[in-house]
Amino acid sequence: MSLAVAGEGSSMGRPRPASRLLALAGLGIVLLSGVPTAAAHGGGHYLPGVHQWYALVPLLGGLGVVAAGVFLRRSDYAVGVGRLLTVVFFGLVVAAFGAVALVQLSPVLSLNVSQRPLTSETLTAFRLIAGVAVIAGSFAVGRLRWPERPRYAVLGVLLGAWVVYPAAFDNLGLQSSVNPAGYVLFASVLAGVAYIAYRDARHALAALAADPLARRFGVAVGLLAAVFFMFSAGILIIFPDPTGNISWAHSFVRVLPVKDPLVYWPAVEFWFPSLPLTGYLSLGMMALVLSLAALVGVNAAIVAYQWHCRDDAGFNGAAGAAAIAAPNACCCCGPVLSQLAVVALGPTAAMPFYWLFIDVSSPFGVLFFAASFALLLGNLVRFANAVTPTVADAAPNAADAPA
Repeated sequence: MSLAVAGEGSSMGRPRPASRLLALAGLGIVLLSGVPTAAAHGGGHYLPGVHQWYALVPLLGGLGVVAAGVFLRRSDYAVGVGRLLTVVFFGLVVAAFGAVALVQLSPVLSLNVSQRPLTSETLTAFRLIAGVAVIAGSFAVGRLRWPERPRYAVLGVLLGAWVVYPAAFDNLGLQSSVNPAGYVLFASVLAGVAYIAYRDARHALAALAADPLARRFGVAVGLLAAVFFMFSAGILIIFPDPTGNISWAHSFVRVLPVKDPLVYWPAVEFWFPSLPLTGYLSLGMMALVLSLAALVGVNAAIVAYQWHCRDDAGFNGAAGAAAIAAPNACCCCGPVLSQLAVVALGPTAAMPFYWLFIDVSSPFGVLFFAASFALLLGNLVRFANAVTPTVADAAPNAADAPA
């Protein structure tokens, strides 16, 4: 299947420089993001003399490589798109390595409740207010702007319910962590995302899958995002907490229930001292990480497709680039930014900011998660709306393929 651009402003000319720069910067930022959860690691305990700020070198260096790839695409140098995408992906890998190191080398070993900037009661109230606002806003905007597509309003209401659910059910004494409603809500959100992607963007997804460069770049970035999300969310940890009395002589694998997302899930916890690697894999968290990584990969494939086609479909001007960058910026306000605060301010001074993302009562992390899902999916739908299936040959030029 090939695509033809629908509507005004479509062209097959040179990519808009500002739009492409913001778009690739957004894809770089997303790999510094992750599921919005932060945790203490204390990795610096195992590597004396290796400071957390050292991780800024590969992080910034990787982003510099991404920027170089964008610059080459904007220039008149005869460089194949395949090679440029390889450069960009290499930069993303290096930046992701730096961001993982930034989180894993955290000097924070313990968290003091007295350092909370706000009480749990206050954060719970904010969470309830924010969730109700998301529900009301989604219903109103969905009905007014997309009355013929009620599924958008329904998904927005479900995301708002995700924000409200733990606080509302716990305050009612309904035990949110084991309530069947939590499992239904979780499945409904993921099913809603998949349904909208299929219903409104399946022709665009088919075209992206048919383009070898877009497909490979999207899959690679999606897998990289999934790995990074697992490290940034504390699902995988290279350096375990040195205060946890963990044995370096014996590995273990055991099954236990793990709370979040929303409810308790069966999980496999493991520790392999020879790697060293510890962590857990739960059904709920893996489904969440893979869903978010899939959306990131699709957005990366869109950028690769446009580079290959020299087409601005779905990203006319700064608004299109912002649609990619915005969800990524939402995510990165969690683990990585909290660790940047630790580097800049020191562990003690950064603790109030750190607490805003690790306190289960806080609305910040879950709001960033909801915004990321909505904006990444919205970006895909926007791209699909800007293009229509056609029998005309608008496929990428074979001359741009890698040698």
